[in-house]
Amino acid sequence: MNSRILFTILHDFVILSFSFFVALWIRLDLEFALNLVTELWFFLIFFSVCNISLLNYMGLYHGIWRYASIHEIKSIIKSVTISILVLLGILFLIFRLENIPRSFPLLLFIISIFGITSPRVLYRILKDNLRRNIINRIPILVVGDSSSTENFIRYTKQNNDSPYESVGIISLKDSSVGRRIHNIPILCSVSKIDSLTNRLKKEQKTPQRLIVSDSKIQNDILESLYVFSKKNGLALGMLPKVSDFSNQNSNRFVASPIVIEDVLGRKQKVNNPEVLKNIKGKVILVTGAGGSIGSELSRQIHRLKPKLLILVEQNEYNLFKISSELSGNIVSSLTDIRDYNKIEYILTNYKPDYVFHTAALKHITFVEDEPLEAIKTNFLATVKLCQLCKQLKLKKMIFISTDKAVNPTNIMGASKRLCEKYIQKISSDTRDTSYSIVRFGNVLGSTGSVVPLFEKQINNGGPVTITHPKIKRFFMTIREAVELVLISSQLKIKENGEIFILEMGESIYIKDLAKRMISLSGKDEKEIMIEYTGLRKGEKMNEQLFFKNEVVNKTDIDGILSTNSKLFTPSETNFNKIISNISNNNSDISISLFEKLLPEYDRDEKR
Repeated sequence: MNSRILFTILHDFVILSFSFFVALWIRLDLEFALNLVTELWFFLIFFSVCNISLLNYMGLYHGIWRYASIHEIKSIIKSVTISILVLLGILFLIFRLENIPRSFPLLLFIISIFGITSPRVLYRILKDNLRRNIINRIPILVVGDSSSTENFIRYTKQNNDSPYESVGIISLKDSSVGRRIHNIPILCSVSKIDSLTNRLKKEQKTPQRLIVSDSKIQNDILESLYVFSKKNGLALGMLPKVSDFSNQNSNRFVASPIVIEDVLGRKQKVNNPEVLKNIKGKVILVTGAGGSIGSELSRQIHRLKPKLLILVEQNEYNLFKISSELSGNIVSSLTDIRDYNKIEYILTNYKPDYVFHTAALKHITFVEDEPLEAIKTNFLATVKLCQLCKQLKLKKMIFISTDKAVNPTNIMGASKRLCEKYIQKISSDTRDTSYSIVRFGNVLGSTGSVVPLFEKQINNGGPVTITHPKIKRFFMTIREAVELVLISSQLKIKENGEIFILEMGESIYIKDLAKRMISLSGKDEKEIMIEYTGLRKGEKMNEQLFFKNEVVNKTDIDGILSTNSKLFTPSETNFNKIISNISNNNSDISISLFEKLLPEYDRDEKR
């Protein structure tokens, strides 16, 4: 027999025997109760054994205290009731119940049930609370008041592996407001959801996600929930129906995709869309429109109803995907950003009001192996684009930079930094075209992000590979980053060529991101191992968003900083020299000049 089962039986035997004595002691004085128990010792043992036999028959000893529930309590009540009735029958036949207090059966019933159930319930409460304090859960709002809502909330409260913590409920009925489900308050109804905005700011645990628990919810309600979630920076999700569980084969369920907003571990930043009203009716061009940043930029611009949206992308599949998603006044152009003549034709023909330049080679490992290709795409193509914007007197060009441009240790970051310098240089004597630079860190879920890689590794059973246990990065969602990029394009610049820096909160350890994703997938670190592979060529331990000597100022928009500091600025002659050598494919000279123009570039930095 299992030692735990044996311990539980022994525990119940002691509790039941003691309950028998206490039930007499409460009604009689101690001495008389002791004397009576001495005479009735056989019936005391009979009562305990009878209960244990019945409880075993009902399967109670094969249950786990950690999951004690109403079912176990019902079994205990049935067992104690039957045992007392049998005991009373035997005592009546033998002693006619002489010297047995009339209240004895009732007292024995109450004390026995309390004695057996209390340790089980207490054990479960302690285990639940201790586990809950260890896990950093995602605070959520649950929409609905059906049985599926109750089941989901109970699951999040009881299941150790649940990544969510319910902090409030949004009901479908006004009459339910003010009530509670499993002690979680019903804050408002869906018809008055806008009243919840101010209340959320005062909550101790700010919700990060809105989960719809009722699969039968109407489409108009879903639409209002979507609008509310976007206004308040909440991710929106829906619980699947039981019939929606899909399986690849009879033994393996398909894992649900991890929601990027949950990985971030904080509420998303939300900004006033009124700032972007001037984009309506304008001609907008996006380079790299099929990439992670470029495609989201195209989506958000498209929602603002521009006069024309021009999508420039050299990858035909990516261009097909984003073109198929958008409709209306769009022009799709399969164009390499390095094709100067084609770019000149597009700009001359359409005369865009805004040019958002996101196209670049970004994969550090490949770029380190092909430095000249990276410099051609990232730097030379940007130079030509800047010159065309100036020549054609286009209204504004916005260049997308990266935190890797700050104290760069790899070709990708260094090429972006050289672009920043060139834009600051060309903008200094330009009046007709406004240039700005937007610098930010990693975006979750982008093509080169660790999130898709980790998700694939987790779904394959691990291990999750990280280069170093102490490596840290800044993160924000693509939606947040792109929204701030668009807003920065509407800010009045203090000086042409201004650098806008997106505030990204605290940098986080990549290993913590991996652990959070493992937890969100419903697994733990024993099932999915984490392996450290060592830093890659050109990879830094920590990124920075600005140089130590840059003077950084706040803007009118929360989350956007700016600087006009010009550090280590090359002369126009040096720029012309490197441009000429890159154009003529003089690889060694180009790389040498590239490094001379970037004294802040240290590819041999001790990381």
